[in-house]
Amino acid sequence: MTSPVAPPPAAERPLPAIAAQFVCFTLVSIADAILKIIVAEAPSWQIMAMRSASSLLILTPIILVQMARGRATLRTSRLKAHILRAALSAVSVFAYFEALRELDLPVATAILFVTPFFVVMLSGLVLREQVGLNRWIAVAIGFVGALVIIRPGPEGVSLAALLAVLSAATWGAAMVAIRALGKTEGTLSILFYFNLFICLIALAFALPGWQPVPGWLIATILLNAAIQLVAQSFMLMAFRFASASVSAPVQYTQLLWSVAAGWFVFNVFPGPQVFAGAAIIVASGLYLIWSERRPRRSS
Repeated sequence: MTSPVAPPPAAERPLPAIAAQFVCFTLVSIADAILKIIVAEAPSWQIMAMRSASSLLILTPIILVQMARGRATLRTSRLKAHILRAALSAVSVFAYFEALRELDLPVATAILFVTPFFVVMLSGLVLREQVGLNRWIAVAIGFVGALVIIRPGPEGVSLAALLAVLSAATWGAAMVAIRALGKTEGTLSILFYFNLFICLIALAFALPGWQPVPGWLIATILLNAAIQLVAQSFMLMAFRFASASVSAPVQYTQLLWSVAAGWFVFNVFPGPQVFAGAAIIVASGLYLIWSERRPRRSS
């Protein structure tokens, strides 16, 4: 799971943007496959605290060097916004970790594809932004796709599937919360406070039931944190090359990587309803991108 930051307007360079997003979501898929292994070994809050601490361990020397060169600062007047974004993200990451304990990786990945639709809804309901009919149509179609994957029946919906939806919803809320941050805060500042506050939140829940952790698991969590940070840097690079809508469809390659990882690493291949639901979600996302980018007719 990555955290995009909106860039300032610049000349469009679509091919480098698409290449950077491709690398980003390939790395995210690798990180999620590693997470699937990690969550079976320790409580979710403890994993979250250790991963955020690992990210801070990696980020701190980079930040210190950039500060010494006058290229970065941790000064902020938006502390409450950082805390709100971290709290929403902490709920999202915890829910995703718990969902991964039960769901196959491609299923969890496909459900998370509805995150952009929560961003659309919350932008209209919370930020009072004007949301066109085309966006609401995409939201409705996307949820139909999610229902195909979740397959609610007489016995209801599984808790793991609900947690995946909760993760998508709270991550979408975090994306809405970060919009203003991207206008005033630097990339390193956003990454630092994000990991700092998530680490503090996770520690508050993890410390009472902290469990001993073997060395291999510590190393694996550190590797996972490093991969996530590199993935985020490629996403930010893509946003500097072109607007998000240019390379957004590349995100759907993540499902292919998740299917491959589930098949070769976990010996699990998703059922046809996962592909059917994912196809509906992808179609709704592509429709939204097409409708937003087509030329508007002058009245």
